[in-house]
Amino acid sequence: MNTLKKYNFNFAQRTAIMLFCILICLMIGQLITSIIAGAVNPELFNNLDQLKPEMTKEITLLKSLQFISALFTFVFPPIIIGSLFGNNILSFLQLNRSPKILYYILTIIFIFSVLPGMNIIIMLNKAIRFPESMKAIELSLQGMEESGLRMTEIMLTGSGTLNLITNILIMAVLPAIGEEFMFRGLIQKHLIEWTKKPHLAIILSAVIFSAVHFQFYGFFPRVLLGMLFGYLVYYSGSLWPAIFAHFFNNLMAVLSYHFSSSTIGNTEIDSFGTTNSDIYFVFAGLVVAVFIGRYLFKKQRIKTENAVN
Repeated sequence: MNTLKKYNFNFAQRTAIMLFCILICLMIGQLITSIIAGAVNPELFNNLDQLKPEMTKEITLLKSLQFISALFTFVFPPIIIGSLFGNNILSFLQLNRSPKILYYILTIIFIFSVLPGMNIIIMLNKAIRFPESMKAIELSLQGMEESGLRMTEIMLTGSGTLNLITNILIMAVLPAIGEEFMFRGLIQKHLIEWTKKPHLAIILSAVIFSAVHFQFYGFFPRVLLGMLFGYLVYYSGSLWPAIFAHFFNNLMAVLSYHFSSSTIGNTEIDSFGTTNSDIYFVFAGLVVAVFIGRYLFKKQRIKTENAVN
């Protein structure tokens, strides 16, 4: 159903139409969540700072609204745009093919391998301090970071199997699908077609991916993570490995928090690699990552290109 493809729009026109679709979906999502919140709990968004783990009804409502918002923000726009500009939505989003299971197994090992090094980058990012003249900006960014972390903790609060499944759905499954649809399936694809420079497009889409999270003290590691997802898509020719890697990365955080008494961002898995005794794991992990990366980011791309040709 390539409704608009026949008009042969240029890059600027396609970008404008895409932004319009994203904006409309975002506004509809906000409208729906506002109506639901207003009908059930009008003061919910005014009292977010006062939410506590024992306020289960409010937290359940917040999770439901988050689910709806994510659908309209990340999932629906790429599907709608794909139906407008592509011959087939699955093909447009690169969901019509998938590497062999070995590719996914190696992806898990790769993520574990880079984890210690990534934690060091996260620690360095958190340690960034601004000049005294920019102290107000630093305090504002720190406030946004603390607010984001607190909201994440609230979303992950609760115990029991049902709660864990709900948290995995909202914090791991939905972001993996929605954000990969948007940033790798749509934006990265669009930038590659425009720049004709895949590596530049992957970096730009990763920067956008990190920026929309509005958390400066996780900005640089999130850019690297976005680049990892981007290269998985580029070299595999499929969006599925990035969705899987994104899901697995978020799943580790959800499970780590659920089975730990620590706060979000301070669990054992978050600190692994940041102590002097862990330095050997950092180097060992990077060596393993290099060898696995040779397969993930080279061999599969050759197969994909041969298949296309």
